[in-house]
Amino acid sequence: MAHVVAEAPDVAAGRLKDIFRRDPDAFLLCLQMAGLTRNKILTDLRAARKMGSLIVVPSDPRALPRSSAWAAAAEYLIPRLRNVLRHLAKPELTVADAFEAINQATWPGWIRQERAKRSGHAAEGRLATLLRDTGIPFEPRDKADNPLCADALINGVSFDLVIPSVAEPAVVVKSTVHTANIGQFGQSKDHLEVVTARNWIEGRDPKLRKPVLLAFIDGVGFRSNTAGLSGVLRISDHFCQYRTIWKAVVVCGSKLKLPVQVYLPDQYLPDFASFLDEEGFSDIVSGLNAVPKADRPSLIEAGDALIRPLGG
Repeated sequence: MAHVVAEAPDVAAGRLKDIFRRDPDAFLLCLQMAGLTRNKILTDLRAARKMGSLIVVPSDPRALPRSSAWAAAAEYLIPRLRNVLRHLAKPELTVADAFEAINQATWPGWIRQERAKRSGHAAEGRLATLLRDTGIPFEPRDKADNPLCADALINGVSFDLVIPSVAEPAVVVKSTVHTANIGQFGQSKDHLEVVTARNWIEGRDPKLRKPVLLAFIDGVGFRSNTAGLSGVLRISDHFCQYRTIWKAVVVCGSKLKLPVQVYLPDQYLPDFASFLDEEGFSDIVSGLNAVPKADRPSLIEAGDALIRPLGG
């Protein structure tokens, strides 16, 4: 294989096409060797496809060598294979060469995993930052500066954020934001995570305050698994997204009886009438038009709304 990908690109593309048409599973092995997943090459080819192009990217990567997308696929794959195999094709293979081949094969996957992890945790970091700047207490406090820090743990159940504290939870947050990065957990896990949280809440001592379960949902992928999203929405008490992250401040401010003020553009107020009907919520949220423009720079941006911090 090393000597094949070392040839001129058009020659290598033709020879690889013959190999993969005879043995489609060999194509999957080459994808793995190049540090690619089965889906990665398909999504990248679709994204790179020009508008009006007659190229059709198949749903099964093994069909690429027989498809009109093969020329683009070969152009995409050959340099990646060459980066790995050239280190293994030397006459005198050294340990350094072997390690570099492994590095070239695994590095892309590591990057994807790190990107997925950091993008997913960015949501809870954004919420922690908002709560900190507003003056609402929460744990773990490190989440605002390091979203990848350990979650809060209560009786063996993990929460991304707990307001105001693990010792006296009034609001518990499950962040289920999804990115387009391959390697992030699936939407089905969201449902299971929220079910676990709900079971813990319902199983608490009736003499203790029952915490509110807030889900932070957003991102991609829910169209492919509407059942996962429906389960989260059905089981959680409230939810917010990036544009409606101000709802988290409303829920926390109300449950802790804090004098926070949220200003929402007046045209959006009717859209959240049912949410604002909750006890105490309408006292926290008012129209943005009533706020003088000179005062707005001192307010905190929270999605579509502005928030006056405690003591501000």
